[in-house]
Amino acid sequence: MNTLLCQYAVPLEWDPTRTNMRNQTAIIIPEPNKRNQAAALVPDPVRRTQTASPEAGKRTQTTVLISEPNKMYCDLLKKAFYVVRNRFQVVASASTTAEILAGIEETRPQVAIVSANLQDGPLTGIRLLPEIRRINSETRTLVALEAPEPDLVIEAFRFGADGVFCRNSPFDLLCKSVEAVSQGQIWASNDELRYVLNAFAKSSKQRKMDSSVESRMTKRETEVVRLAVEGLSNREIGQQLGLTEHTVKNYLFRVFDKLGVSNRVELVLSCLRQEEDVREDIATEPRNVAPPR
Repeated sequence: MNTLLCQYAVPLEWDPTRTNMRNQTAIIIPEPNKRNQAAALVPDPVRRTQTASPEAGKRTQTTVLISEPNKMYCDLLKKAFYVVRNRFQVVASASTTAEILAGIEETRPQVAIVSANLQDGPLTGIRLLPEIRRINSETRTLVALEAPEPDLVIEAFRFGADGVFCRNSPFDLLCKSVEAVSQGQIWASNDELRYVLNAFAKSSKQRKMDSSVESRMTKRETEVVRLAVEGLSNREIGQQLGLTEHTVKNYLFRVFDKLGVSNRVELVLSCLRQEEDVREDIATEPRNVAPPR
């Protein structure tokens, strides 16, 4: 049974050769199609909800592509994963965008750990995410950041990341994050998710949903979703639409089931990705240029 894991404390420095994890902050959002089996987020930092470990004999390896701008760090990370080779198999390593794309196409890994900065330059790893998704939509992406700066976190999720990982965290937490995203979950801390939600709520532009998504919802469900992703509470949505809070909640649950998401956070992230996809489509559309007179 998937559960939601939340731990609070001060992060330690990430050393790829360390295998000791303690005092870390992380959130795992349950896999969308298993929402009803997931435990609720526990606000009390003292309480813990632990995930059930699969039986040792039934554990399978997760295939991973790793990337670092420095070749030596790439080798160190690969050796660290070799220590836990019963859980992970590094199928490719890269330091440039070209090497990452070639590795994705050749090995089709379950998870790609993409460094935000590569040899090609700053943030080239983040901008590469849509291309990774085009080559193999089944590959989950975990973006490695030097620091959890709000702008970087927002851009990573906007470009399609399935999770973000800060390098000042220990290797054991990296292993947990890879396992989480490989299972279709989103990996981020409370603060990182708050950055995304706040940025989405502050945006004043009118959002247009993907037509294929909107066609699966009723007019009323669409109205509820638009207000929900803008950050309004169920009560505020009800006041604007003349509905009870309970009715709004029922509409949202129906929408979650239709879209394959489990909560508002995943709904917002889904909308962010739709916006980026639309932006890419517009950028790649051939334009009719009038011939010179």
